[in-house]
Amino acid sequence: MTRSFHRFLAPVATATLAAFCLLTAPAHAGASIVPGNMAKAECNTGESDLLASLSARPSSSRLTAPADAAHDFVRFSGASKNLSLLLLHDVKNDTYVRVAIKRYGFAHVQDTVVRAIKKAQASYGTRWSDMLASIYDERFEDSELKSILREKESSPHFIKLLSEQDNIATDVREKGEAILASARAQVMETLSSDLKI
Repeated sequence: MTRSFHRFLAPVATATLAAFCLLTAPAHAGASIVPGNMAKAECNTGESDLLASLSARPSSSRLTAPADAAHDFVRFSGASKNLSLLLLHDVKNDTYVRVAIKRYGFAHVQDTVVRAIKKAQASYGTRWSDMLASIYDERFEDSELKSILREKESSPHFIKLLSEQDNIATDVREKGEAILASARAQVMETLSSDLKI
């Protein structure tokens, strides 16, 4: 994929993330929609490092979802990482985490949060990716998704992807709420076990 296509896909994924955060947990979202529906993540340097460590996956890590166009799109667009990003945006401002940082220091808490979120991603990531794939499958033909992946911005269906962003964000919010809640509960259980306060 071209760099410009990656630059496009990142805001698409982040816009979905930000829309979800703003509508479900505005006090803890850490993201806002700015003019033009582009998302702006509000992170300090430490939070950016945490975000980067969550986004990094070993090259051997591959989703085991069926090889259909919707799953391929979710996989190659990076949308499957949205669960980790949502958890990070929610958990980073949790009172428990703030108190833990005062007690254990930012670096130790950061490592613990990353491990907890990666564990939740491992537990719920497949369900999350399947949910995302079902949304893309409902809104796009296989040929449209394949075209977008193959032709990137030159695809005649690229404009449809742009026009569907708000609808996709709404679908993710509605269909992903239970998965996110379960994953967050697991993260907080891990943190309360590993970071006694």
